[in-house]
Amino acid sequence: MTAKPLIAVTLNARELDWMLHWRKMFDGLQTVGAIPMAIECGSTVLDIGDTVRRLDGLVISGGGDVDPTRWGGDPGDPTLAGVNPVRDHNEIAAFEAAWNLGIPTLAICRGAQLVTAARGGALYADLPRDFPSAVKHRLGEEALVETAHDVELVPGSRIAEWSQAGPRMPVNSQHHQGVRTLAAGFTAVAHAPDGLVEAFEAPERPFTAVQWHPEVNWATCRHSHGILDGFVQSCRARMAAVDAA
Repeated sequence: MTAKPLIAVTLNARELDWMLHWRKMFDGLQTVGAIPMAIECGSTVLDIGDTVRRLDGLVISGGGDVDPTRWGGDPGDPTLAGVNPVRDHNEIAAFEAAWNLGIPTLAICRGAQLVTAARGGALYADLPRDFPSAVKHRLGEEALVETAHDVELVPGSRIAEWSQAGPRMPVNSQHHQGVRTLAAGFTAVAHAPDGLVEAFEAPERPFTAVQWHPEVNWATCRHSHGILDGFVQSCRARMAAVDAA
């Protein structure tokens, strides 16, 4: 029997009551052949490096807003919600450990924004105010089971290969912030119709970030299922490489 990759999902347990679909993420990872585990990051500063070293993959999940002091934003912005500096600290430490060890990482929604901030990029603090467009990026937690808009994919990118969606892919959406300036070392690989960056990756590292939520609608969208499966297969490939070394 082929060993299953151990994949940790970072989260803030205090948000479990209103993050309606987090269970689907663990179900999805199990369905595509992984062993998922949760790391509570929102309450106490952790020495997380030792834990990350034992993993085959890392998922940085969605949630509240990133501390704006990490990307030059206004900490007094009235649109901010759910800022948790402890979670930011723990998840950035987990990301950096995985990055340095070459552990495949999938950053989702807030995770994409967090990594942008951690690596010197910048965010739109509130899309309706700072990047107004006809595209609705925030439809509510309940609507994550539905399609919100399409994204245009860069051919040959991981997301394009994993999703097998062709040049365009329908996605769900639930975010009021977004990437304003991509951090150095990353390449944008998907855009919304209004031009907003919807996915990016590190060409030389096994890091991929998406602004939408394939971990929610994987059971009804074959493209989202393909993203989860492709990510888990990358974790499995690293397992094989480490065993062979």
